[in-house]
Amino acid sequence: MKTLSVTLAACAALGATAAQSQDANSPFSAEFSVELQTDFTVDSSAPGGEINNTFATIEGALSFAFTSRTSINSTLVLEQITAPTSDSFLEDHGLYAEELYFAHDFGAAQVVLGKFNPAFGLAWDAAPGIYGVDFAEDYQLTEKLGAGLVIPFAAGQGEHALSLSFFNADRSILSESLGENRGRTNRSDGGVSNTSAPESVAISLTGAFGATGYNLGLQSQARGVGDAEDQTGIVGGLSHEFATGSLPVKLLAELAYFDHFDGTADSATFATFGAEALVGPVTLSAVYAMRDVETLPKDHLATLSGEIEILEGLSGALAYRYGDEGGDETHTIGALLAYEF
Repeated sequence: MKTLSVTLAACAALGATAAQSQDANSPFSAEFSVELQTDFTVDSSAPGGEINNTFATIEGALSFAFTSRTSINSTLVLEQITAPTSDSFLEDHGLYAEELYFAHDFGAAQVVLGKFNPAFGLAWDAAPGIYGVDFAEDYQLTEKLGAGLVIPFAAGQGEHALSLSFFNADRSILSESLGENRGRTNRSDGGVSNTSAPESVAISLTGAFGATGYNLGLQSQARGVGDAEDQTGIVGGLSHEFATGSLPVKLLAELAYFDHFDGTADSATFATFGAEALVGPVTLSAVYAMRDVETLPKDHLATLSGEIEILEGLSGALAYRYGDEGGDETHTIGALLAYEF
């Protein structure tokens, strides 16, 4: 299921969004996504791993346009902050600001300043199904303070965007949450990009040629307190839609490699492969993903999902998840009800 979180790769649309708000005689615009999900781990080799967890995720993308080119934007998230260790129903939820940034469209380029999600990879959002994004989310860049530049351009009858970000981890009051408080991030917590200034950088190139989309990315995240080295990484992905015939199919593949993953001495490799097909009113999808951190057991993920639109903006999904993670095997059945407005 897709989220409404605004990434830097999408900032090329900010100028158009602001202009639309002005045309509607209202400088304010908002989009919301409300999800209710149940994960029932029916079998687990880990002691106490067979639990049932029901939780909500609510995201709001808010924008206020000062002019047709200038806006302030935020993404607010209410979600489960603490992973449960026993059966849980709508427990431990907190509200926080994932993004809060100023944006200006110069025409040939867009600039963002503040707290935002730098662009790097797409599988963390684009992999299909309820669980298809689980491994790729490990390298998603979120909640960074700094500046970004997006240069959209056309080439080969396709639309493309080059993104450049300079950032460090958010340690402001915005790193806390209301309700279940996840605590404020401090320098002493360590972690890559947790530095006193924007010493980390990410570069991303995304676009499409007809039905084929691509993304390429490089990053260097400066080491924080207690880290051994800076983390460097590279990512590349392809997707293609086969629209011919009575069974439209979309395929996705993304590979990512990191040296000194999470500031350690280990390298790490991630792979995500997905397929989805529209069969009547139901979208069926499958994902296989692999996570290989150098000194740890190799992890595997396999998912099957079915999604159907119930009403306009309202959809439901059922899924199966097999995980082999850290030497423990789990089998999970999940259900999701989502509404976007």
